[in-house]
Amino acid sequence: MTEWLLLRVVREADGPWSWAVVDAAGQLLAAPSEAMGPSLQAAASGRRVALLLPGADVALLTAVLPAGNEAKLLPLVPYALEDQVSQDIELLHFALGPRNPITGSTAVAVIERALLEQWLTRANELGLKPSAAFADSELVPAFPGQVTVVLVEDQLVLRSDDARTAVMPADDPLLALEMFLAPATDLSSLPLAVYAGQSDWQRHSKKIEALRDRFSSVKVQLSNGGLLALAARSLPHSTAINLLQGLFRPKSAATNQWKKWRLVASLAGALLLAHGLAQAWHLRQLTKSEASLDQAISQVYATVFPGQPAGGDARRRMEQRLTGSSGSANQPGELMHVLAALAAARQNVPVVQLESLTFRKGAAQLKLEAPDATTLAQFGQALQAGGYSAQVTSGAARGTTYEGQIEARSLAK
Repeated sequence: MTEWLLLRVVREADGPWSWAVVDAAGQLLAAPSEAMGPSLQAAASGRRVALLLPGADVALLTAVLPAGNEAKLLPLVPYALEDQVSQDIELLHFALGPRNPITGSTAVAVIERALLEQWLTRANELGLKPSAAFADSELVPAFPGQVTVVLVEDQLVLRSDDARTAVMPADDPLLALEMFLAPATDLSSLPLAVYAGQSDWQRHSKKIEALRDRFSSVKVQLSNGGLLALAARSLPHSTAINLLQGLFRPKSAATNQWKKWRLVASLAGALLLAHGLAQAWHLRQLTKSEASLDQAISQVYATVFPGQPAGGDARRRMEQRLTGSSGSANQPGELMHVLAALAAARQNVPVVQLESLTFRKGAAQLKLEAPDATTLAQFGQALQAGGYSAQVTSGAARGTTYEGQIEARSLAK
């Protein structure tokens, strides 16, 4: 598994960065350091590099987005969150996180584009090529039934058991916690887990100790590793959002080595051109064969239906006459439209599985299996985009899946 080099950046342009090497299990391989010379570059060799950005500079929001991959959804995110951000969206960078399977909303991280560019530029000046950048607040551990408090210089990094995060001043910890928690929260029944470095604890210990009378318990853990050590332990199983998306996505090694492979690519292009010419000749031969076949069909049509002109497309006229004689002139065409709409909906919501389809003129009964009711409803919306009304007629949870039926009717008049 991959080892990491974690760098904790600071807002000040000339401020010191600290870093640590982390193994695949999230354990520090050495004490954190601020050395920016050859030792840093040696530590980065053969390891993935990740920047830990100040949580106060990264807004963590949620947006309701349609199903799709990152490349399709990223351009939509700024407009979906335009009412939730105070700055001009053109000055911000947006990154997508995981989708909540219950609510259907998607986590989004937002940061000033110029600030992220500044940190990436400095990393490049240090000879580093980061493959990830996380808000440090998202790598603070979350524990069931308690609130985590991390002392970082003059700030408190707060995280609740449902993984909500906030960064607040450390001047008044009680006020910060009351603002962070729900108004109806009973503080006397809530335990706190406090993490701090030695120097930060000496500065704020009296304020934290004063919380013992307000909360059910206050457990303090001191660590020389500070926030870097906490982030390292959380990294292997974290769902933190990597902000290096879109224009900031790292270039692959293949892209960087393009010049070395230019001759090979040119030869491959020549081979493709030769293949294309061969396919064009083959297509011409097929066109000639099709013309001969159409002529033969015209002769058969004149024999089967004497005295009736075949029109411009003898093959289609033949198919129409045969379909009409079978007494099901409309149904085959409608079924094809239903199948086409169903296929398009499956492309948008691929996690839905079709178990059965019952078709009658003008309508289709679909029996489907989905992860949950919300996903089934999304599939119905995708059918509507294909020109069919979609009504969920029944549904029930079956173990870890959700089974339901949708009646689809054509909206065409």
